[in-house]
Amino acid sequence: MARNVHIFHPKENIMRRPLRLAVVMGFGAGILLVAGPVDAQYRYMDNKGASKVVQYKLDVPGPYREAAVWIGPTGIGKPALSEAQRQAKRREDAYRRIGAAYAQLVPYKKAETEAEKECRERAEARD
Repeated sequence: MARNVHIFHPKENIMRRPLRLAVVMGFGAGILLVAGPVDAQYRYMDNKGASKVVQYKLDVPGPYREAAVWIGPTGIGKPALSEAQRQAKRREDAYRRIGAAYAQLVPYKKAETEAEKECRERAEARD
C-alpha cells in the first residue's frame, strides 16, 4: 500500500489561496462598477435643486411628478419618450449631423479662400 498519496495537498492550497482571493475580489469590484443603479427609472429635481432618482413615477413626490423624466430603457413594455424628449433628440441629432458635415467641408473652405485670395491678387495687379 502506498503511503503519502493524498488528493489534498496543504502546501499547494496555501499558495493558491491569495491568488483565488485576488481573482474573486477583482470580479466583485468589476461587477459593482459595471452594475450601477439598475432599478432607477425616473429623475426629478426637488425645490433645493438636488437631482433624485426613483424607480416608479408614483415614488416621485406630487409637486415634482409632472417634471419627472424617464431615464430608463425604451422599447416594448417600456414608456415612450415624451414629446419634449423626442424634440431634444431630433435637435441633438441635427446638430451632430451639421457638425459632421461642417468638419468634412473644412478642406474645401481652405481651398476656396486660397482661390479668392489669388483672384484678389490678380485684380489688384490689373489695377
